[in-house]
Amino acid sequence: MKDTRSRLQDSLTSKHIPALDGMRAVAVFLVIFYHFGFDWVPGAHGVMIFFVLSGFLITRLLLLENEKSGRVSLKAFYLRRVLRIFPAFYCYWGILVAFLLLTGKQILWPHAWSALSYLSNYYVALNGDPNNGFSHTWSLGIEEQFYLLWPALFLVLRRNLARMTSFLTYLIGAVWLYRALLCFWLELNQAYFYAAFDARMDHLMIGCLLAVLVQTRALNSFWQAISSNMFAPLITLALLISSIYLDFTLGFDYRDVVGFAVEPVLIALLLAQLISLHSTLLWSWLDSSIACYLGRISYSLYLYQQITLHPAKKILSGQPVLVQLVAAIVVTITVASGSYYLIERPFLKLKTLWSKPRDLSRDYRDAASFILSRTHQAEVRSPRYG
Repeated sequence: MKDTRSRLQDSLTSKHIPALDGMRAVAVFLVIFYHFGFDWVPGAHGVMIFFVLSGFLITRLLLLENEKSGRVSLKAFYLRRVLRIFPAFYCYWGILVAFLLLTGKQILWPHAWSALSYLSNYYVALNGDPNNGFSHTWSLGIEEQFYLLWPALFLVLRRNLARMTSFLTYLIGAVWLYRALLCFWLELNQAYFYAAFDARMDHLMIGCLLAVLVQTRALNSFWQAISSNMFAPLITLALLISSIYLDFTLGFDYRDVVGFAVEPVLIALLLAQLISLHSTLLWSWLDSSIACYLGRISYSLYLYQQITLHPAKKILSGQPVLVQLVAAIVVTITVASGSYYLIERPFLKLKTLWSKPRDLSRDYRDAASFILSRTHQAEVRSPRYG
């Protein structure tokens, strides 16, 4: 029987990494349940899961490209990101602005423009959350700022993964110290801690560090220990839930200084465990067809839940909460599915098409072979003159 480390490596080398779509589904539904009105659901940690996942997946793609070709194309990277993110978001932005204009509702234009330029996280950090249809775009701003900065840093560090590991470790530690200084010395408002990239970048970098550690096969015995059986992730999950509980009970000082440091680390460990143990009885649901589908449309689910949940809830205000919830979820999934199939998927196909590298040497060989064959045929058919 293969050891746990081998299962983890096998899962990561497959074309479609298992458990990740299921994790995306869990993350987005934490956000949906919280925004529906269940204040006890840790919706913020759904976003945190997305941050760790993004850091892990982006870094893994960069590592694989570097290993395969010996180089990293920033042009190709940004093209893939643009095709993945911009079409669905700008469609959402346009629909929301058009609806607000047509219905005569007020538009907070500074917030709207900051969302359009992926800077709404700093708008919220400096002005607070106005709680409108652009409110959730703060997390998209953090993601986009990560996409702009990390690939360039990766390019500098890519030839020495040990140095990359050290850099990421020191950077994560520096952000932990930085948040403590912001909390106890500058006493900044909570909106800044929550939405500013400089206060949250370690959550993405922890995902980056996980990708590098797995790629270099570091900490082999540790990965074996934390993924020894299918119940091991429950321990990590219990620790994460305990810290989230302390966020609620001890307040912002704990969350900003301890929770924001510990919880993304636990999410990264849980991610590694679930990838490794995805085929076990307890966690196979993460790869079910329903979980995978919801994970695939999670981006559009995240975009549109901001404007679909409360109208559905309001229309059915006289019905039991469960009926309201089911209806709101059905509406959100329907709208998100439309966004996925009409907008996301066509552009994702372009991403796949344009990201395939052309083998020019093969093209030249094929062209030369064709020319030689045609020349030979002409010589056979034509009389020789001597």
